[in-house]
Amino acid sequence: MEALELKAEPRQVVKRGIKDLRRQGLVPAVIYGKNVEAKPVQVNARSLGKVLSVAGTHQLISLQVGDQKAHMTLARDIQRDPIKRNYLHVDFYAVRMDEKVTAQVPLIIEGVSPAVQDLGWVLIQGLDQLEIECLPSDLISAIEVNVESLTELTSSIAVADLSVPDTITILSDPESLIVQIEPPRKVEELEALEEGEEEAAEVSAEPEVITEAQETED
Repeated sequence: MEALELKAEPRQVVKRGIKDLRRQGLVPAVIYGKNVEAKPVQVNARSLGKVLSVAGTHQLISLQVGDQKAHMTLARDIQRDPIKRNYLHVDFYAVRMDEKVTAQVPLIIEGVSPAVQDLGWVLIQGLDQLEIECLPSDLISAIEVNVESLTELTSSIAVADLSVPDTITILSDPESLIVQIEPPRKVEELEALEEGEEEAAEVSAEPEVITEAQETED
């Protein structure tokens, strides 16, 4: 899997001026790693968004800072605004191509389960990503989970059932269920239970009381 390319520039602004930096369409970032001195950098927000939409935290990014030699990196600790969803800060971990790394890889459901299509059961997905370990050059964009073998009620696929290249080690619990076939009634009961828990949380939640002493302190 080829690395995605991204350009960055050295960043002089460290704390003060970060908001102005973002208003200019730039995202503060840091590049660090083994035998790599941590360096503050800044990246074009639009270019960063395009790269991260593909790379996530599991695909190599060739990060070139100014005219320096590009670093092979993985995006780590991606911070986004909870409302606007724009990027606030990103850490880039500089990898060594001869040392293994860990990454969270997404799971992609492939095919149609006969139990769902023919019998009307429901496919429940328990995991949407797995943690793997491998050399940077052996990283994969996703792991496919084919559900065409799920033909009966309670049929399931666990992490241990997956087939991945020998160069990759799955670190996630092998007994964890990825998908399972359940009856529609059970699904409705789970949804009702979740709604009940949300209502209970709303009832029990109390607004914060700001005392006169607190106002004085603030």
